[in-house]
Amino acid sequence: MGCAEEHKITLGTYVLREEANQWWKNPKLRLGAGGIVITWEMFRAEF
Repeated sequence: MGCAEEHKITLGTYVLREEANQWWKNPKLRLGAGGIVITWEMFRAEF
């Protein structure tokens, strides 16, 4: 993918953010994040 030097950080940030969002979807469903607060303990137990 061609990318101007001044846009590489912005592109990299976008790509990583989207991958992180995709990664988080399944654990969030397993933890039952539908309106409950996910505690640090819950997060650590999952990962």
